Amino acid sequence: MKKIAKLSLVAAVAVAGLSTSLSAKALEEAIKNVDVSGTVVYRYDDRTQENDTVLGSNNESNNSYKIAVNLKSKINDDLTANTRTVIGAGTTDMAAVGGSTKASDGEAAFALTQANFAYTGLANTTIIAGKQAVPSPFAVQADAAGNEDTGTGITAVYNAGIVTVAGTYLNQTNLEAIEGQDVAGLGLMANAGPVALDAWYLNVKEGAATGAANSEHAAYTIGAKAKIDVVSLYARYSAISHDFANQDTESLWKVGAKAKLGMVGFGVDYGQTNDVDSVLTGASLTGDADAATSMQGWGLNLEKKDDASLLKLNVNADVMSGINLSANYNTLKVDSATDEDATEYYGQLTHKMGKNFMYYVRIGQVDVDNNTDDKGTRGRLHVQYSF
Repeated sequence: MKKIAKLSLVAAVAVAGLSTSLSAKALEEAIKNVDVSGTVVYRYDDRTQENDTVLGSNNESNNSYKIAVNLKSKINDDLTANTRTVIGAGTTDMAAVGGSTKASDGEAAFALTQANFAYTGLANTTIIAGKQAVPSPFAVQADAAGNEDTGTGITAVYNAGIVTVAGTYLNQTNLEAIEGQDVAGLGLMANAGPVALDAWYLNVKEGAATGAANSEHAAYTIGAKAKIDVVSLYARYSAISHDFANQDTESLWKVGAKAKLGMVGFGVDYGQTNDVDSVLTGASLTGDADAATSMQGWGLNLEKKDDASLLKLNVNADVMSGINLSANYNTLKVDSATDEDATEYYGQLTHKMGKNFMYYVRIGQVDVDNNTDDKGTRGRLHVQYSF
């Protein structure tokens, strides 16, 4: 009955294709081996920025929504069918789904973002075939509110004890810089004491957006993270090299630490890109600052910026059960361009009302160093339910 209750919550999404002639008993039989999970998110964003062309978001306010529903259906002991359905802007994100508050109320688009079969009949091996999340730190596999990166092909994951090996070949993706071209990848993941390590290599066909269609580039990244007592640490280095003339290898490295001392927490992150002369500036295949191979604050990020650095500082406190207050300061330096240095600071109240429901309220200011004393304010309300 728990699965029936979950299904009723998202019936408009999950059973949209079922015939109305199905009886209640037949529906219960149909979902007997189906696990349902997902998220429902609403956001309100309000931004005001004076004279700025750097951030690309002058004066706007938007209502945004995204609903994601995952269905995992057991076919037999070795085979599972998996789907992910998203209602949001375009196919995978929630940008301006409800539309600007200065316009009429908009409608959200509907998309099937994942449809694949997972086979586990081989020892310590899982094989996923079909439309799936791109398996790499260069991609965002799933996000309750933001972009997601998908592709069609086959992925195999083998657990060899202390090391897990993953291989993938996708003949089509939605990654921004690839534009539907082939992707072949190999990943290694391992644990060494308290340290979790991963390394990934991708060979990618260049898309037309790079100005070098039908050529290739190689992308690789290595990351490490560990938790020692109350301190969590991470480091990652990522790079992209191109096989066409006069294009430098692009790289981005970042490190970070956070600590929790009683009710008070602290965090610091620093990232930097190299100085390149390249079509794709900033190490990212996706054009998505949410990917693990990139780095972002709130309005500031290192995406497609060369010879740039980003410093993030955070302090937060659990003031009551389920309620956290935080203060954040981020500063961006771009040595390769003028008028792109910027600083942002914002406060946030996060309230977790239960394990399945939370919301946060955020307000802050962005100052752009473009010789015009350009200042902007930003506010956000984010409400999220998970099931």
